[in-house]
Amino acid sequence: MKTKYLFSALVVSLFTLVAQAQGSGIAFVTDVKGDAVMDAAKATLMAEVKKGARISCTKDCSVGVMYLISGKEYVLKGPGDFLVGDSEVIAKIGPPPTMRDTNWKVSSKVVAQVAQTSSASIRMRSLGGTQKNEPAPLLPERLIYPRDTTVATLQPAFRWASANPKGPFEFELKASAGAKSLYKAKSNAMSLVLPKNIKLQPDAEYNWMVKAAGSEVGMTTFRTLPTHSLDLTQKRKPDDKAPFSDWLLYALTLKDVGADQDAGEIWTKLAKDRPDLPELAALAK
Repeated sequence: MKTKYLFSALVVSLFTLVAQAQGSGIAFVTDVKGDAVMDAAKATLMAEVKKGARISCTKDCSVGVMYLISGKEYVLKGPGDFLVGDSEVIAKIGPPPTMRDTNWKVSSKVVAQVAQTSSASIRMRSLGGTQKNEPAPLLPERLIYPRDTTVATLQPAFRWASANPKGPFEFELKASAGAKSLYKAKSNAMSLVLPKNIKLQPDAEYNWMVKAAGSEVGMTTFRTLPTHSLDLTQKRKPDDKAPFSDWLLYALTLKDVGADQDAGEIWTKLAKDRPDLPELAALAK
């Protein structure tokens, strides 16, 4: 009786998964170059891709499509017409897609959230609402990184800005719990890297401040990721020669674990490298 019940529950679960897969996206767009159309609409970066979607590419156009469950990425190159299946993309017209296996596993929820954020920002700009959506201009004296965020490292490179860029500056790092001073130093530059003997703890909160000529440049807090998230982000960090989509996936991973400012810095770098993708510029901060 127990075996029969378990089998029935498994069948129900399988049907539920199939129904969900049919009604929602099974993949998303990891790259777009040139003029590409998906189901009669312009293909956009991080757009949801459903089973049965048709993607058309003109000459000199390419589109990257990654399956959420398998992590397989298909690169479609035009001219051609392509059909998205359960687990692969096939060419109906034109050259067959190239495929690569990856270890990327990102949440469909975070992909959708980031895509919605970029779309909303693009719409605001097109409606002339950029000024309303942008933060107020920052004063010359300010702390830049890390600032009110969670970081994916135990040795962050601190950065700040000042009207007097040569300083000298007084830097101090404290543990928020107990306000114990961990490190003090002087710098003639607007940046500082902690020495190797100063190692922060995972899942801990810290505050840091900078002074110049006795006046405070700023003070802010940050938090380090838990150990499992630190391990994940360090393992997933691409090298300099990695393809564009790997860096896109890395930024999404950082966003997924809560390292928003780290993700924002990746968006900024990608936006400079790919000015043809307005979605990146909308996410860059």
